[in-house]
Amino acid sequence: MDTQTRGERPPSGSYPPRAALADAWDEHRRYVGFAAGLFAVGILIGIALMAAGYNLLEIIQEALGQPLFPDISGQSRAELAQFLLLNNSRAFILSILGALTLGLLTAWAMLFNGVIVGNIGAYIASEVGIGYIVVGLLPHGIFELPALFVAAGVGFRLLYRAGQRVRGSRDAIFTKAYVYRTAVLVLAAWLLLLVAALVEAFVTPALLETLFAGQLEGASAAP
Repeated sequence: MDTQTRGERPPSGSYPPRAALADAWDEHRRYVGFAAGLFAVGILIGIALMAAGYNLLEIIQEALGQPLFPDISGQSRAELAQFLLLNNSRAFILSILGALTLGLLTAWAMLFNGVIVGNIGAYIASEVGIGYIVVGLLPHGIFELPALFVAAGVGFRLLYRAGQRVRGSRDAIFTKAYVYRTAVLVLAAWLLLLVAALVEAFVTPALLETLFAGQLEGASAAP
């Protein structure tokens, strides 16, 4: 039975956080990979839509009647970091709670965000160059995306455990050890979001201004 394969150890001194994190990753990594796969498929769809002439940013903004992203130009770097962390934390929590929708909300979040990133990325790359996309996304993306994939993986794994309980192959959806090790994994992933927000607010703008100032001026001056 699956409940025994994880060595359901109690959340005590005999189950230190490092061991709990390793066990949690071993339990969730397939589901994290599935979430990353959905995101990658979304990116390909977004790029294909841009190649076909569909700028989703403009389409969505026209449908909503307002900008898709709020104006944050007047904020300080600290305020920007706080905004980014709050915004990403909402997506993080919703990806976990998506298990309550049979995983549909979680899957949609991964796929939709991938489509938006792919579509907008393809547009910006065509205007400024792919180097701008790499510098603009990679420094914080290496922290932010894994964190969101972990959150989605937790949601998918929770749904799977519920399915096992319904089928009778698991005695309980939740055990103390499962809650403990999953909480350690979720906390570790959220800390990655914190690092991502700081990098995106303080490091990414400086890199873009330093490396692409000329290209940005040229793009803004273009008719």
